[in-house]
Amino acid sequence: MGFTDQLRQFFAANEIAVRFLHGQSFFILGLAMAVQWRQRSRLELARALPWVSAFGLCQAVAIWAAIFLTVNASHFSQATLTTLHGIVVLLQLGAIISVLGFGLRLNEPVLPTTTTALFPSLVGGIGALGVIALRFVQPDPDFATAEALLRNTVLAPSALLVAYGLRQQTLQLEKPLRTERFTRAMRVVGISFALFALSDGVIAPASQIPWGSVLNETLIGVPIIAARTAIAATMAISFFIALDVFGLDADRVAQALRQAQALGAERERIGRELHDGTIQSVYAFGLMLDDAQHALQQVRTGEPEVAEAGLIRAERRIGDAMDGMSQTIADIRRYIYDLREGHGNEDLARGLIDIIAEFRMRTGLEVTWRVVGRPGPSFSAAQRHHVYQITREALSNIARHARASEISVTLEYASESSARTRVVIHDNGVGLTDAVRRSGSGLRNMRERARILEGALEVTGNGEGGTTVALSFEGSET
Repeated sequence: MGFTDQLRQFFAANEIAVRFLHGQSFFILGLAMAVQWRQRSRLELARALPWVSAFGLCQAVAIWAAIFLTVNASHFSQATLTTLHGIVVLLQLGAIISVLGFGLRLNEPVLPTTTTALFPSLVGGIGALGVIALRFVQPDPDFATAEALLRNTVLAPSALLVAYGLRQQTLQLEKPLRTERFTRAMRVVGISFALFALSDGVIAPASQIPWGSVLNETLIGVPIIAARTAIAATMAISFFIALDVFGLDADRVAQALRQAQALGAERERIGRELHDGTIQSVYAFGLMLDDAQHALQQVRTGEPEVAEAGLIRAERRIGDAMDGMSQTIADIRRYIYDLREGHGNEDLARGLIDIIAEFRMRTGLEVTWRVVGRPGPSFSAAQRHHVYQITREALSNIARHARASEISVTLEYASESSARTRVVIHDNGVGLTDAVRRSGSGLRNMRERARILEGALEVTGNGEGGTTVALSFEGSET
């Protein structure tokens, strides 16, 4: 007994198992494509996945249904068998239409628009072929002639169209994705569809069409199911490997989302920095230059002694404004490039003293400074930065809205009676009016900074006038 005979006997003895694996390969392919399609993707290839899913599932059910009829043929009447065979052919027709739809979708960029628009007509033509096969040939209870005609005239060219479309899609995605694994897998899928066109499209059941007695499943002597199963398994495995590209696409979408979120957070941070630091500084420069302008008016209209004093004051105010603008320009550069590294291990009180001194210089208002307790836990550069900016914003609001004559800033370090450090800014001005509450994003930024500190911010005013801003927070070892 030759090798071919042994091979034929082996597949004859295990035909049911091999056919089941054949259907299982298509079922896995269809299910995997359905799951991937539900996950969405920006890739053009993803638009064709529903067709692949429909193809795999229809093909799998058709193969399994044919196995069922083979095993249980003795239990049904001839009329019932004919009906069930017709259902199997309809499932195969669904698979063939799915392959055609897949091919048209893949080649949509290079095909004329009219070709896609004619898809319903093509489907109708496929159905007509089946009707012709049933009408003009001798009675065929197994529908072998209809199946052979559909395979030869529609499935084979559709599978070749898919193979060509996959090649075009692979060439388009090769450079932007830069992944050799995807490229190799897609090439194998394309080759699998070309072989599928031969094994399932060209080689069909023996039929009554002119070439059906020669070009059929007995052509090669070995059951064609072996080759079909190998091709289906290769197609499913290669498609599954190619799914990595959708994972890459999802990762890039997630990365873009993270970048957008980071950009939004950075914009918010820079907005706070500009409002709490830069805008307040620019406002103070305006006050200083306004004072210099008044001093220069005294120079023009006053007595020599008054004019000299006004000139000295104007020069001092202009010099202060220029120094402040130089510092503000440096701050803006740090904000933009995120180069602000804090102030090392600077004591919180030292930074607040500098802020108060700067406020006194810019506004001419006196501020009472007081420290309660001794430094305890250290504060990170980020914590000190937020405390400084809240203090700047509070003092700036006093200068703009309060019309206060007495201002105090108190730093209360954590102690045995209180586990939290507090910074309290108080003034005896007009109080916290509705206009101040609606005056902009200052209070909102202060509360946001307190939230970042995991602290608490209380802004209160009393009926006799005056406002108190109290910030409490805990230190952290750095």
